[in-house]
Amino acid sequence: MIGQTATTLSQRVERVSVSPVPLLPETGYLIVDPGAFAESDELDSLRPLMCRPTNWGRDFTGLPAIIDLAHCDAGQRDWLAIVINAEHESRLRMQLTRPGVCAYVDAPVDANTLAGHLANQLLILPVEKSGHRALPGALWRFFDPRVFANLCWMLEPEHLTTLVGPASRWVFPWLDSWYECNGILDTASDVAPPERIGGFARIDIDIWDRTQRIATINQTLARLGLPSELPWQDKAATAAVVESAVTEAERRLHWKQTDDQVNYAEHIARYGAAFRNHPRLVDHWVKLETRVETFSCSELIALLSQEEYEEFAQPTRPRDPTVR
Repeated sequence: MIGQTATTLSQRVERVSVSPVPLLPETGYLIVDPGAFAESDELDSLRPLMCRPTNWGRDFTGLPAIIDLAHCDAGQRDWLAIVINAEHESRLRMQLTRPGVCAYVDAPVDANTLAGHLANQLLILPVEKSGHRALPGALWRFFDPRVFANLCWMLEPEHLTTLVGPASRWVFPWLDSWYECNGILDTASDVAPPERIGGFARIDIDIWDRTQRIATINQTLARLGLPSELPWQDKAATAAVVESAVTEAERRLHWKQTDDQVNYAEHIARYGAAFRNHPRLVDHWVKLETRVETFSCSELIALLSQEEYEEFAQPTRPRDPTVR
């Protein structure tokens, strides 16, 4: 089962760095999400290679595709560059816009091999520690950069290596910047092939549960408006703080609605202990935990005045760079 050893957050993110918006060379691959393209004719002319899992039907909805840049002419690469830049400009306004171009990838293999590997990682079977199935199998869109960016700090290095397979370089957009994950193959020889059941890759249920919070984490980060110049390591550390707060909102405070979880995580990331330990709120946390009260987070936030928030406001920064 993948993802069993423990490393620190800093070790997980050390291979990621800020990257400029890609200038497409004549080699390498683009991972694209065909469903995100409003006009498919131009994309279809590039003959994208679908990453189709074994025994998958004819409905390709949700699946990624590979574009081999070596098979593109100059005009096609120019069109792809226009798409990449337009999407980047769109993310500067709306950071969580669904991307059509998900990554630029270097890999010392042909397109069929890369597509086959990615296809094999798309079907996931969450399992308990005992080995029993925890949930039915699912399609895991890990290639979506909004997901992949968080996996870079969530997953153990060997698990990330398993996902990207033969890729030696993976360049991806997240929020309002582009990032580059390098040296992925460094540990590839030490990584055992993941155990599969009926075409599905096993994944620990705890890891799977964490990945299900990624959309909420991203919503919170977008609301925080982290500075674009903030280093990747600080953004990842802030994301880890947000994940911890989202989990606390869900499990301890019994807030199941996304709005409640985002509101709570945002205030924890912005104000930390000043918010959590405010004398007028302390009793309410206990009552929420014991289900004596059923306040929404917005109602709880409203118990403090804007002036009070301004008094203990601090620049948004990570306060606890560790991951549970």
